[in-house]
Amino acid sequence: MLLPTFLLAVSSPALATRFMASDRRLVRFGPGPNETALVPALTLDLLHSVRHGHDGEAATLDLEHPLLAGLHPGLLAAVTDTTRRGPGWIDMTEPTLPAINEASPLQLAVQSEELEVERRQTATFPTPNAAKYPQLSNDGFFKSVSATKLSSTVATLSNYTTRYYRNTNARVPATWIQSQFTAAAGSGNVVLVENSFDQPNVIAQIPRKAGSTNDEIVVIGAHLDSINQSSSGGRAPGADDDASGIAVLLQTLQILTENGWAGSRQIEFHAYAGEEGGLLGSSRVASQYKSAGINVRGMLQFDMIAYQINTKPVITILTDTSSGLQTFSNGLITTYIPEATLYTNRCGYACSDHFSWDSRGYASISIDESGPSDRYLNPYYHTSGDTIDRLDFTKASVFVKLALAWALELSE
Repeated sequence: MLLPTFLLAVSSPALATRFMASDRRLVRFGPGPNETALVPALTLDLLHSVRHGHDGEAATLDLEHPLLAGLHPGLLAAVTDTTRRGPGWIDMTEPTLPAINEASPLQLAVQSEELEVERRQTATFPTPNAAKYPQLSNDGFFKSVSATKLSSTVATLSNYTTRYYRNTNARVPATWIQSQFTAAAGSGNVVLVENSFDQPNVIAQIPRKAGSTNDEIVVIGAHLDSINQSSSGGRAPGADDDASGIAVLLQTLQILTENGWAGSRQIEFHAYAGEEGGLLGSSRVASQYKSAGINVRGMLQFDMIAYQINTKPVITILTDTSSGLQTFSNGLITTYIPEATLYTNRCGYACSDHFSWDSRGYASISIDESGPSDRYLNPYYHTSGDTIDRLDFTKASVFVKLALAWALELSE
């Protein structure tokens, strides 16, 4: 299957101006039918600054601030919950949607998330089968896994002063990722998907094999933006958060294309923009896929994978979303990556881009180095200290193995 035509229709930079940010934003801060709110953009900016501040700042939020007048208490609770990682809400305004007002049908349209729970929770996934995939071994694709290449990608991305989605140079790292995806997959298999801000999403595909009529796709994602919690204009290398996830995507794509892999299902690699602003880029893409009726077999997010301070590599499955994908991924890790220590944790609603898919009924999961309450959580993320010298790419290489196993087992 080629890249969907609806994506091609929004891939031109000139079209980005059509999707102007509203002065009011529709945000979802939980899965329930009443956990959405229309919020002035300035209020969201204030909450965003609190959300990405130091843990103690949330408790000192001035509740008498005029921008907080009439704010939904559920949204306020989500923002001040320091046990969550990531934005804590999904900005539902980013996709191409009707103008929002008090009587907008969009308010009703987003109330169906709870109705999608059965669909994503009852989806079934295969039991990992190492005998079927001899490529998933140290004599196969795994021999191409390279800590040096992971480090090189992270070095380039973290060398930008910031990849913050509102920065004047926010587009530059996205176009660099585009060039790397293109070198691996070919220009006909890579597209930019524009947002209302000047940082596009980047999508690469490996088309399904000739003769296959399976219309499902497998999505592996990470976010390309970074943030400095103290200052939106401050240095934000984001080496772990989330240049490390992008590095896994790129190397997985390279290994699969170099070895000529094509499965029965198309495989896509998504580099999302504006994750730190409320899962903006992924929300736009997932909404477009949902509207177009695209069948997604499963979506895997990598968000921070290279801060590895334990003796053995650590892989943490975040258990907030699809139980079927949790079981499947657990099986992949025990089957193909026995050298890793496996943990589970929760990250809280809207902690990363997989929630953009989960909230639209797609089975999704995030697998990372740790959860937000783990003692070995990277203490430098969202600061100028999130630098490449603190990361261990030899241990982080297990995530490339996981991505390869995920891609092969789900694309067949």
